[in-house]
Amino acid sequence: MKSTIPLPDPVGILMLDIDGVLTDGGMYFDASGQAMKRFDVKDGLGMVRLAEMGFPTAVISGDQSAISGARCNVLRISHVVLGRMDKREAVQEVLEATGIAAEAAVYVGDDVSDIEPIHMVGLGVAVADAMPSVREAADWVTERPGGHGAVREICDAILEQLSRGG
Repeated sequence: MKSTIPLPDPVGILMLDIDGVLTDGGMYFDASGQAMKRFDVKDGLGMVRLAEMGFPTAVISGDQSAISGARCNVLRISHVVLGRMDKREAVQEVLEATGIAAEAAVYVGDDVSDIEPIHMVGLGVAVADAMPSVREAADWVTERPGGHGAVREICDAILEQLSRGG
């Protein structure tokens, strides 16, 4: 099946927010106050498959929890920027560090702090359950919500493009 996602051709990097994109946006706490997050294994496999192909990935998040850092390590994310609320500057830093043009980048977000990065790249994506202003700002909206397969939709489209030699 051909992808309907309007990826840059060629696509150079996938950049994501974490909470609400790789997670369902919920925060879970045990009786001792320890925070937990829910990540989707299907999204994770998509990210790992990109890493196995040597395709660059990045997360840019205001969160700097050990949970997020640990998950990024498991997913073999190439560029991890945590604890940064100025996502525009962080996206620019990742692009400069990788030498990838903004036009070849994909950024996926869900909330208002993601609107500027969405406008900076070749394909700005909002997850299905993103805030209305983010969905409106995006070039494309996933069918699935954040933390429930949205990232996998994009990973699979990138993998399809790469398999065609793009």
